[in-house]
Amino acid sequence: MKSAGLFTKQVTPPQPQPHLTPEMQQLLEQLRDIHEPAPIGWWPLAPGWWILAGIIIALVVASFWLFRYLRRQRQKKMYRVEGVRLLDELNLQQPRVVEAINVLLKRVAVVTFGRAKCGPLTGERWIEFLRTTADTPMPEPVHRVILQSLYSAKDPDQQDLTALREYAKDWVRTHLVQENPQSQAEQQQTPEAEHV
Repeated sequence: MKSAGLFTKQVTPPQPQPHLTPEMQQLLEQLRDIHEPAPIGWWPLAPGWWILAGIIIALVVASFWLFRYLRRQRQKKMYRVEGVRLLDELNLQQPRVVEAINVLLKRVAVVTFGRAKCGPLTGERWIEFLRTTADTPMPEPVHRVILQSLYSAKDPDQQDLTALREYAKDWVRTHLVQENPQSQAEQQQTPEAEHV
């Protein structure tokens, strides 16, 4: 029986409600519900958001400028890539390949330096022009092939032709560019500039 008494619930008698006086009743009527503060608006933005917006705008402008700059640089160098590609496509077994390599060198030189400066150059003057406009040293076999085999029917040996083509590719890749407004105007007028 003792154990049954442990689980019995003790009932507490209800407490009498306090008696409210008229003053207390008047004070209770003046109470209002709790009002939550108005939600924080998104405008005006906090300074951190302005800084982030400025950084994003600066990055977009810088990316656009960098893209345009790299695109212009790539377009300026496109004739070099095309010249090397045309030199690679030449078959060294074909007749008059020395003349074909020389013509490609001339076309690149005309695009870069203008027809008036390098168009009429031949022989030693042409070789000197090639030497002075690039840091690539000209090997003796290349010098000999340009002077002796350019306009002769005799074909040079395969090693000299390979040396000539490699020198021509190096010259096309590394020749110095002269920034001259007059030569740029000539480049726009010459048909070689469109094909190289």
